[in-house]
Amino acid sequence: MKSADVVIIGAGIIGASSAYFLAKAGLDVTLIDSRGPIATGGASQACAGGVRHQARMPVEMPLALHAIKLWKTLGEELDADLEYRQDGMTVLTDEETLIPRLEERVELERSLGLDIRMVYGKELHDLIPGLSPRILAGSHCPVDGHANPMKATSALAAAAERLGARLKFHCQARSLVTLKGRITAVRTSKGDIPCRHVVLAAGAWSKTIAATAEIDLPFHPFPLQMMVTSRQPHFLDQVLGWLGHGISLKQVPAGGYLIGGGWPGIGDLLNGSTRLMPGAMAKRAETSLDLFPSLAPIPVIRAWVGIEAFCVDEMQVLGPVPGIEGLFLAAGFSGHGFAIGPGVGSLIADYFVTGALCKMFEPFTIQRFSAQERKI
Repeated sequence: MKSADVVIIGAGIIGASSAYFLAKAGLDVTLIDSRGPIATGGASQACAGGVRHQARMPVEMPLALHAIKLWKTLGEELDADLEYRQDGMTVLTDEETLIPRLEERVELERSLGLDIRMVYGKELHDLIPGLSPRILAGSHCPVDGHANPMKATSALAAAAERLGARLKFHCQARSLVTLKGRITAVRTSKGDIPCRHVVLAAGAWSKTIAATAEIDLPFHPFPLQMMVTSRQPHFLDQVLGWLGHGISLKQVPAGGYLIGGGWPGIGDLLNGSTRLMPGAMAKRAETSLDLFPSLAPIPVIRAWVGIEAFCVDEMQVLGPVPGIEGLFLAAGFSGHGFAIGPGVGSLIADYFVTGALCKMFEPFTIQRFSAQERKI
């Protein structure tokens, strides 16, 4: 197969963003995936499309602030409707004992530069009509929002292709080929692709691929379920989260209510197959009604599962690998990678152009794990 400067393994939001920004920077890029950018089963299908700053670890806030600035003009740049809406997000609680925890987080995030505040009682219910009367308070960030993961991922891949990137779908990466401590090729189901650099962005599948270069990524697969209701007249602008209840609720532009939040499904990494867990679906529907009672008469019309890669510390692994020249890891986003995906891709491109790793990536390199937790 034709050689490339950079082979990107995985065409989810991270891989597609990397392909776009690397191609934009003038590099010769090949993006491969065992399925495709809008195939079911991967992490970009397991997310609810939240584009949020709040409720992140402090070390990730600079990356979130950088990334979400890009979302404001990304659709125009890609000449695509990403269904991006910046209508705010509120993380809610119905427990008096949890309010101080929310208040403390809000103060921390304000100190990090985020536009966020607490809302209580009547002000909260005026801000979000339809909430259950039991809800007492929430952290409201007006610059949070949501987008369509399928449209965003496919638009980034298509834009990369327009800039000259080669897209190879139904092309499974089987191993990394190295010689004297540097990347020389990616071995795939369709033959070897000679290259100088690899961006490994294959989500939960990254662990197996990395192992072919004797790298032990501390990941485990976590299948997550999503549900969407039938279309309804527009009513809910914001994204809603419920502290301690694992619910993410939003109304998408087409009218359906999208319900996510980390509810488990069943998935098989070997063949990529996924199945729903009816019990978890029923519990999630019940919890959603407790938060937003007006959902009661609205039927769920579709549910699906995607497999996320959760890292041992629930933070992504980002950066080059000591001892393997040319390999860059970008995986293990643990359920919070969609919003920062375009930012990650843009900063990966900067790294390949300048050779300098940005400070925003430094907390996430593989070096943070002890020798007992990684093997290089």
